[in-house]
Amino acid sequence: MYPPFDAASIGIDINEKVIALLYPVVSSYVGGDIVAGVMGSGMYRSERLTLFLDIGTNAEIVIGNQDWLACTACSAGPAFEGGGVEFGMRAAKGAIEDFSLDPVSFEPMLVTIGDVRPKGICGSGLITMTAVMLETGLINNRGHFNRELNTQRIRKNNGIWEYVLAWKEETQIGRDISLSEPDIDNLIRAKGAIYSGCMTLLEEVGLTMDMVEHIILAGGFGSYIDLDRAMTIGLLPEIEAERVTFIGNGSLMGARMSSLTNRIRKDVVEVTKKMTNFELSETPSYMSNYVAAMFLPHTEIEKFPRTKQRIEAQKRSIQEVVGLLRPN
Repeated sequence: MYPPFDAASIGIDINEKVIALLYPVVSSYVGGDIVAGVMGSGMYRSERLTLFLDIGTNAEIVIGNQDWLACTACSAGPAFEGGGVEFGMRAAKGAIEDFSLDPVSFEPMLVTIGDVRPKGICGSGLITMTAVMLETGLINNRGHFNRELNTQRIRKNNGIWEYVLAWKEETQIGRDISLSEPDIDNLIRAKGAIYSGCMTLLEEVGLTMDMVEHIILAGGFGSYIDLDRAMTIGLLPEIEAERVTFIGNGSLMGARMSSLTNRIRKDVVEVTKKMTNFELSETPSYMSNYVAAMFLPHTEIEKFPRTKQRIEAQKRSIQEVVGLLRPN
C-alpha cells in the first residue's frame, strides 16, 4: 500500500497539512478505483452475495460478501462511450439517447439530449436502438439488417449496410446519421465481453447468476443503462429489477467516504487482501463464454426467456397488423 503523503505536493490547491491517501490496487486491471467502489458500496460488509459491476471502456467485476471477494476485469472497448461507432459521441446535447420504431413502416422516432436536432449517438442510445431493432425484426441475432423490409432507410453505403436514423436536413451536421452493421458488431463485442466476464467469474467461484442476491452497477456509463434494454441485447443476464442498485461513480463515493470516516481507511487493507483476482486471459472457459455471447442476446436464447417471449410476441403482432392492412 502506498504511504500517505502531503496532498499539496501533487498540485492540489489545499491546506499544506492535508494528507492524501491512495487506494491500493489488486492487479494490473483491477485498480484502486474499483477497491474504492467496493468500499463505498458497502458490499464488503454485507451478508448478501453481491455482484459489483463497473462499466466503462474496461469493465471490472467483483463478486462476494463480507466473508470473501473475487474480481476480474475485461476490455469492453469504447462502444458504450461513443467510440468505434461512426456517429458515436459522448452523452452531450444533441446525442440520440432514446429511440422507438414503427413496427410496420420502420420509421424511427428519436429523442435527443436537450431536445435538439441530432448530431450523433451516445452509448445508452446505441443500446436502446439495438434492442428495439432486434425486437421488431429490423436486425437478426447477428446484428444484420433484414434486407427484405420495405423501407428506404435500410441501404448499402460504400459496401456497408446501414439504417438511416435521420436525414441530413434533420440533423445538426448536414449529413445523414445512420447506424451500420459494423457499429452494431462493435456493440456486440463489447456487450459479449462484459456478459462473458460475469459468467466466467461466477463459474470460477462455483456460483450461478440465480444465486446472486444483490447487483450493484457503477461507473459513469453504468448509471445511465436502461436495465431492460441491456438485458434484451445480452449485456446483462435477465434479472429482477429489484435486485439492482445504481450507485453512479463508485470510486468517488469511496473516496468521499474515506475522507469522512476512519473505518473505511482501516478496513481497506484487509479488504484488498480478500480480493482474489482472476485473469480472464488465463481462464479457458472465458473464450467459450465470449463466443457464445456474440449473438443478440445470446447463442442460447433460452437463457433470456423474457426477451425470447417479447420477440415472438412482436412478430405475431406485426403479422396481425400487416394482415389487416392488406386489401381483401
